[in-house]
This record gives sequence, C-alpha cells and structure tokens, in this order.
Amino acid sequence: MTFESLVPIAPAAHLVTLLGLLLGVHQTASAATITFEQASLGTLSTYTESGFTTSAISGPWVTTGSYGNPAPFIQFTNEAGQNSLTATIQITNDDSPFTFSSVDLYSSVTPIPYSITGFLNSTAIFSFEGTVPNTFGNFQTVVNSNSNYSIDSLTISLTNPALTCCSNPMGLDNITVTPIVTTSVPEPNGSLFFLLGLPVATWLSRRDTKGKRI
Repeated sequence: MTFESLVPIAPAAHLVTLLGLLLGVHQTASAATITFEQASLGTLSTYTESGFTTSAISGPWVTTGSYGNPAPFIQFTNEAGQNSLTATIQITNDDSPFTFSSVDLYSSVTPIPYSITGFLNSTAIFSFEGTVPNTFGNFQTVVNSNSNYSIDSLTISLTNPALTCCSNPMGLDNITVTPIVTTSVPEPNGSLFFLLGLPVATWLSRRDTKGKRI
C-alpha cells in the first residue's frame, strides 16, 4: 500500500509562488548608516541622509569636523560648573517604517547615560536605557536588542554629567537604520485565481486516476 501526502511538494511550492503574485506584497530592506558626512558644520537643526532626517529636539547640538568615527559627528557640550545637561535627537523616515540597529556614542571624560525609544504611530514600541562607562575619548557602539521591531520615529537622549573641572563634549555617530518598503496589495485578479487552482485540480485529477488503477 502506498501513502501520498495531501499536497505534494511541487504543487505546494507552485501555490506559494502564485499566492505571492496574487497578494502582490513585496518587501525590501537594505541597511543605511547615518554618518553626518554631508552635514554643514555648526549648529544642527535638521539633517537628511539616505532618506532619514535627524532633528535636534533639545540641547545645543552641533556638527563638528575635527573628530568622529570617522569625522564628522554631532555633539553637544556641557560647560564646567553647570548642572547635568540632557540633549535629544529624533530620526524619522518621512513617516515610513524602519528598524533601528545601533549607534556609536562618545564622551570626552565622562560615562555616557543614554535613553533610546522607538515609536510607531506615536506609541512607544521599545525603550531602553543604560550608561556606557568612560570611553576616554573613544566611541562605543550601543546595539538595539529589538532591532526587528518596526518603528516610524526614534529618539536618542544623552545626558552630559555636571563637572567642576572642565567642559565636556558628548555626542554620537553612525546611526544604523533599515527602511521597510511594502507595496500596496492590488485588487485580486481572476486569472491569478485560475492559475492558483490549476495545480490543485491537476493533482486531484492525477490522484483520482491512480486510485482507479487495478
């Protein structure tokens, strides 16, 4: 006695292919890194690179060409004798969804307290915070463990601690994000429905023929 699977592999694969055509859904994603390479030096208001816009929400953000990973990068400075200073930037993709993977953080002589939040339709999808130990003027990459979550807005906040001895620059570089592009679903096409059913009808016909053999 011979047993057959309900739907053979070949017809099943054909069905999956045709189903994709029928639905018309297609997603592409290629990572982009915001490097601030083309940003104007000086005060940062907004900057667009690879379709992503970085906006200064709070704090005295500036683009500097004298340092970076590599140069330039964006930073803000807390002057000696001042209270701690928190500065925030926002990244958007023209209201389109994207994912966030990582960012490089920097401070001259202090640890780096940070808070990162991803939003979708104004609702927080993920939020995490921490403190990067003193990097002594180097950059440290912070990785997002929720990098598969789709968002349409990202905020990154850094807190520059109070110092009595001296001023301290703090900043970031290399924001890695991935745009998500999804085509609209077209109205179902009758010919595709026919093609979708054709392999099933053929298989059932062959199966019925086999069942009648002596």
